[in-house]
Amino acid sequence: MPEPTPSPVPAPEPVPATGTPSWQARLAVRAFGLVPGALVTRVFTHPPRLRTPLVPRSLAARHDVATTEVGAGRVATVTPAGARDHVFYLHGGAYTLQAQHWPFLSRLLPHGYAVSLVDYPLAPEHTVDETLPMVREAWGLAVEAAATAGRPAPVLAGDSAGGGLSLALLQQLRDEGATMPRATVLLSPWVDAVMADAGTIAADRLDPLLSRRALHGAARLYAGPHGLDDPRISPGLADLSGLGRVLALVGTREVFWPQCERLAQQAAAAGGTDLELRVREGLPHDWALFPGLPEQRGLAAELVAWLAD
Repeated sequence: MPEPTPSPVPAPEPVPATGTPSWQARLAVRAFGLVPGALVTRVFTHPPRLRTPLVPRSLAARHDVATTEVGAGRVATVTPAGARDHVFYLHGGAYTLQAQHWPFLSRLLPHGYAVSLVDYPLAPEHTVDETLPMVREAWGLAVEAAATAGRPAPVLAGDSAGGGLSLALLQQLRDEGATMPRATVLLSPWVDAVMADAGTIAADRLDPLLSRRALHGAARLYAGPHGLDDPRISPGLADLSGLGRVLALVGTREVFWPQCERLAQQAAAAGGTDLELRVREGLPHDWALFPGLPEQRGLAAELVAWLAD
């Protein structure tokens, strides 16, 4: 059954992009452009299941690691000595791919942050009906653990599909009157799975790796019987009020750039949400996670500085 096409959304005023992409970022954009779109679609809709440790042995050898089974998923928490704060992280991967995010997340540990990586149930084996409840339960456990350790409520963060899942969780917590994160960080977030607006259709030609076709294939697996405009799957189309302090980062070579611009515009008109969007010139999707990019190396310190404001 075809997905409903929403009414056209006016194009938002763009947030000025900053920075000049490094040669490594420009090279990455060129390299991504060589990946056949059909291969990306195939990987997203028929994802491989790799047998890799949830936490690399190198981190486990240096820090305290605890893994907890939660519903159909797991949460791995890495705690450095003297941790003063906590990040609850939802990884990207189009809701179908496994987490490979420690090269970035490990950069938060020296800043005194414990990090919980949520290994949530993935499509096509599971749908949003199982994934979001598992993430909600895991959040409750993280809040309890932070309180027991004398730390504030965790920071909520996620990238790509994990950014969309973070926003959906944030809205659920608000609606329940539950403990909210002290701040939320969204990296290259995918918050509109419908992707029918003119800006996204135009940006589809600029993204060297992702495509609306591949993303729609993965989103339909994750949605199960629900439409892609369901607010749990497209939280950027839902109520954005009362979400607290949010930082979103996106590059101009991402298909998600226009929806992030729209998210910032609509959040500015909603009460109780302070959303700052930072746009980086020429950077590809999920640039924050690529350890070879100079832009990634300074990101942890940038986020810590924003959280300390």
